[in-house]
Amino acid sequence: MENEKHEFHISIENEIFDKLEAIKEFHGIKNITEIIRFLITKEHREIKKAD
Repeated sequence: MENEKHEFHISIENEIFDKLEAIKEFHGIKNITEIIRFLITKEHREIKKAD
């Protein structure tokens, strides 16, 4: 079950897309999927620190 994957598709406004592109360029991330993984991991670390 560890490697089970879920897929989701979203529509976002141009402003949010542009912000994602800026994050991608700043961190040298290859694609939007990697940005999402990066941001989730970053936020999860913050939550764990608060526990």
